[in-house]
Amino acid sequence: MKTFDLNYQKIIKEPEELLTMFNEAIKLGFEGIMAKKLDAVYQAGARNFNWVKLKYLAAGKLSDTLDCIVMGYYKGQGKRTGFGIGAFLVGVRGRRESRDSDEEQILTIAKIGTGLTDQQWVTLRKKCGKYAVKNKPEGYEVDKNLTPDAWITPKIVVEIAADEITKSPIHTAKLALRFPRLVNFRDDKSVAEATTISEVENLFKVQNGKHQVFS
Repeated sequence: MKTFDLNYQKIIKEPEELLTMFNEAIKLGFEGIMAKKLDAVYQAGARNFNWVKLKYLAAGKLSDTLDCIVMGYYKGQGKRTGFGIGAFLVGVRGRRESRDSDEEQILTIAKIGTGLTDQQWVTLRKKCGKYAVKNKPEGYEVDKNLTPDAWITPKIVVEIAADEITKSPIHTAKLALRFPRLVNFRDDKSVAEATTISEVENLFKVQNGKHQVFS
């Protein structure tokens, strides 16, 4: 006789709790989670909001997250005017060799303007306020079209999830994150522990099942 185990379930009252539960499910390798109204019964083939499947957009290929460095932020518009931030720029650790130096630099990989809760926007703005500077920090490689309204010294590390990694003509990492979103603030990690461009390139190779050459 076959037996069935009841899957983990939790009554959610706040959007932040739902996002946390979703991210935990993704980390465990699941496609996503199922959300339902407490009093709703299952209706086969029905299309309504009594039962909703939450999963990565376009069945994302990227199974790992990246620990990125916040490089700057852009002022908010509309509702986010009150937050003082509407998007932020993140990068990864990289190394560009030259005749004069072999210093590590920070290369842009994503501009993120969606996927955060109101509380996360508030928290991020407060963190950025501690490290905001007028001039671009030394070692930052940023395309002029991505220049933020405020630069941030390399102090803040955030965990970022994405559907996949794609080639990019504008990001200095030469790669970009598709549908990037904030998972968590990594206060436990230093910039020296952030993801490197080599690690991103390896993820890109695994994602596409083939080797690519980067110059």
